[in-house]
Amino acid sequence: MICYQAAQRGSVLLIVLAVVALLAFAVATTVMTSSAYDEALGDRVAVLRARRMAERGITIAAHPGVTVQDPLLAADVSETEGYRAILTSEESRLNINALVQEGRHTALEQVFRNLGLQPAPAQALVAALMDWADTDDLKRRPDSAEALDYKQAGYPNRPFNRPFRSLEELNMVAGIERLDAAFPPWRSLFTVYGSGQLDVNEAAAEALALITGANATMAERLVQRRAGRDGIRHTKDDQPITSVPEALQLLGLPASHSSAPLLTLQGGTLRIESIGWSGEQAVGIGLVVSRKDAVQMQIIHRHEFMPKR
Repeated sequence: MICYQAAQRGSVLLIVLAVVALLAFAVATTVMTSSAYDEALGDRVAVLRARRMAERGITIAAHPGVTVQDPLLAADVSETEGYRAILTSEESRLNINALVQEGRHTALEQVFRNLGLQPAPAQALVAALMDWADTDDLKRRPDSAEALDYKQAGYPNRPFNRPFRSLEELNMVAGIERLDAAFPPWRSLFTVYGSGQLDVNEAAAEALALITGANATMAERLVQRRAGRDGIRHTKDDQPITSVPEALQLLGLPASHSSAPLLTLQGGTLRIESIGWSGEQAVGIGLVVSRKDAVQMQIIHRHEFMPKR
């Protein structure tokens, strides 16, 4: 009888210990879950505040009275929060819609060759881009594809027969995978917005060399000359290019070079990129804006991106 009671008490003790262990595990799990929730909530709040900072930069940069050198474009609002906005022109990039036009397509072929494509694939890709953007489904260029060709090849999409509205649409064009393989970051050099000319005062050296065929070293020298003695863009000692012939001369090309009509001194389409941060979180907002006059403007495109801080 005594042994039985001792065994019973031992069983009860084991049950109590098991319950205590379960309660301890539940409490620990609750604490960990609560901690993770608090951390996630803190990150969400920080992201919202970072986005608010980026929006502040966009608002300031879009004001008609703000210039590229305005100190208001960057600010540390507190020890942990701030924003930095950059003003440039959308014409600092190569406009794919302008380059697929008749009479300019040979320049685009040269661009693709400079990016690493062989002559035949470059010509074929340009033809495919032109057939995608033209207004018919019947007139097929050599080595290209129209709607029936896409259907027979099993492509899920057909040519839209209109100008490209985003760079993502180019992913549907036959042959674009060859350009992706030759030069994966090519999209950073192109746009579908703007006038179609390249802004020699804002374009990167790579874009200048691609469109004009100039030596990369000469294009880099033009960019350095443009930035002034301190070598920093958009500062007081900048030396902007004052004419297209001057730009061509700095590139080592004659004033009558065939690329001259593709160049401009100042683009008319504004590009704003603003990065806001709060703590460890950062948000980037990009805006493409067309200004009708000193007051009115039209937002053409807006996107968010993951910034590098």
